[in-house]
Amino acid sequence: MGSKKGIINDALYEKLLFWALALMVISIPSSRVLMSMSQMAFGVLWIAHGQYKSKIKAFLNNRIAVLMTSLFLIHVVGVFYSTDLDYAMKDLRTKVPILIIPFMFSTFPKISNQKFYKLLNLFIGSVIIISLYISIKHYFTHEVIRELISREVFSHIRFSLSLNLALFFIILQFWKQRMGFTDKLFAIVVFVWLFYFLLKLEAFTGIVVFVVLLFGMLIMIAINAQKKVIQVLTWLVVFIFPIIIGIYLFGFYKANSEKEEISKSDLEKVSSSGNPYYHRLDWGTENGKYVYIYIQEKEMRKEWNSRSGIKYDSLDRKGQILKFTLMRYLTSIDCRKDREGIEALSEYDIQSIENGIANIHYTQGLGIESRLMKILLEYDNYIRTGDPSGHSVMQRIEYWKTAKHIIEKNFWFGVGTGDMNLSFKTEYESQNTKLSKKWRLRTHNQYLSIWVGFGFLGLVCFLVVLIYPVLYLNFYKNLFFMVFFITLMVSMITEDTIETQAGVSFYVFFYCLMMLLVPAEGNSLKNISDD
Repeated sequence: MGSKKGIINDALYEKLLFWALALMVISIPSSRVLMSMSQMAFGVLWIAHGQYKSKIKAFLNNRIAVLMTSLFLIHVVGVFYSTDLDYAMKDLRTKVPILIIPFMFSTFPKISNQKFYKLLNLFIGSVIIISLYISIKHYFTHEVIRELISREVFSHIRFSLSLNLALFFIILQFWKQRMGFTDKLFAIVVFVWLFYFLLKLEAFTGIVVFVVLLFGMLIMIAINAQKKVIQVLTWLVVFIFPIIIGIYLFGFYKANSEKEEISKSDLEKVSSSGNPYYHRLDWGTENGKYVYIYIQEKEMRKEWNSRSGIKYDSLDRKGQILKFTLMRYLTSIDCRKDREGIEALSEYDIQSIENGIANIHYTQGLGIESRLMKILLEYDNYIRTGDPSGHSVMQRIEYWKTAKHIIEKNFWFGVGTGDMNLSFKTEYESQNTKLSKKWRLRTHNQYLSIWVGFGFLGLVCFLVVLIYPVLYLNFYKNLFFMVFFITLMVSMITEDTIETQAGVSFYVFFYCLMMLLVPAEGNSLKNISDD
C-alpha cells in the first residue's frame, strides 16, 4: 500500500476492528468506562496496523472526515481569545473524539451491511439490558425511573436518545430484513417494551424526538410509497396526527389547570381533633387543587413521625423539604393535611413520599402524563414567583434568555472556548436572576451554546459541518442515518448534546459509523417500499 505494514495483518485488523466497534455501540447507552476503552482500542488498532502514510492520505482525500474534524479546530481557535484557559483545555479534552474518530474512521476498512446490522442489534440489546436493570431496581426501591437512570448510567435525556434510536432501528430492520414469525414477534415485544420504558422515563426531549421521528417517517413513506392506497392513507395519518396530539394536550391542560371553586369563608376552621386549620388560597395549585388549605401541622408532624424514619422537619431522599412533599402528596389523593390524612396513607404512599414523590399521579399511568403535570406545575410556579429554580423546563427559558443577552454583546465571534461558564455567571448576576446559584447553568441548547462560544460565524460553521455531508452524499435518503440525524438535531434544541463525553461520543460515533464505514446502498426508503 506504499507504506510500512504494522504488527497485525489486514484480516486480524478487520476482525479486531469489528469487536472494538461492538464495544462502542454497547457502551453508548450503558458505560462511560467502556466508551473510553473502545476509543482507546480504535487508537491501538490504528497504530498496530501501520501503513500510516496511506492512512493519512486517505484521511486528507476524504472531504467529509476533514470537514468533521474542523469542528475541533473551531474550538482550538476559540482558546486564543479565552481568559479561562483551564476550562478551555478541559473543554478541548472533552472534544478530542471529534478530532480522532473522523480521522481514524476515514482510514478503517468498510464494514458489510451484515456487520452493520449486528452492531445495531448489539446496541438495541444494550438498551434493553439497561431498561430491564433500571426497571427491576425501580420495582424494589420505588425510586423515580428518570432519577435512577441518571444516577446509575447516564442522564435520562441522553438515554432517551438511545431509546429512540433503538425503537426506530427495530422498525427499519423489521421492514428491511426477512424475518420468521418468531423473530417478528420478538421484535414487536421488544419495541412495545422500549416504547413503554420511554414513556415511564419521563424525558420530555425523548418524547418530542419520538414524535418528530414518527412524523418524519410517515412523510417519507407517503412521498415514496408505490401504491396509491398506501400513499393516500399515510398522508391522511400525517394530517390527522398533529390534530390528535393537539386535542390531547388541550384536554390535558384543561383538566389539570382549572382551579377548584372555593371560598375561604366556606372552609372548615378546625380539624376533627379540634385543632385550627391553616388556609392559603394564593400559594398555588396542583392539578387544579389548592395545596395550602386544611393544614394542621401539629397533627401532621406527630402522626408522620410515628410512621416514618424520616422526620417531618427534615429532607426527603431527593433533598426536598419533606413536609412540602407530604402536603402536595396528600392534596393529590384528596386528603386533608391533618392526622386523618396521614392515617389514610398506605405504606407504599409513605415510601413514595420519603423518596421525594410529591404527587400520587407521578406513580400511576404513563410517564408522559406525569411529566406534563410537572411542566404545568413548573409553569404555574414560574408565573406566580418568577423563580424557575429546580424546574427543568422553566429553567431552560431562563438559560435561553441569558444566552440571548450574551450573544447580543458578542454577536460575531462569541466569548471563546473557555469563557462560556464565566460569561453566564456574570450575566446571571447583572440580570439579577431569581435562579438559585445551584441552578445557574449554561444554555441547554447546543445551537445557542455554539453561538455564545464562537459567535454567529461559529454557528454557521457548526451547521455546515452537520448538514453539508448529508446533502453532499445524499444521506437524506439513508433511513438509518436520518433516524440518528433527526434525533441528534432535535436533541440539540433542549440539550448541550456535545458538551459532555457521552454526548460527543454519541454524535461523532454514529455519524462516522454510518457515513464513513457502512456502504450506503440498501438503506434507502425506496428499497424498503419496493420489498
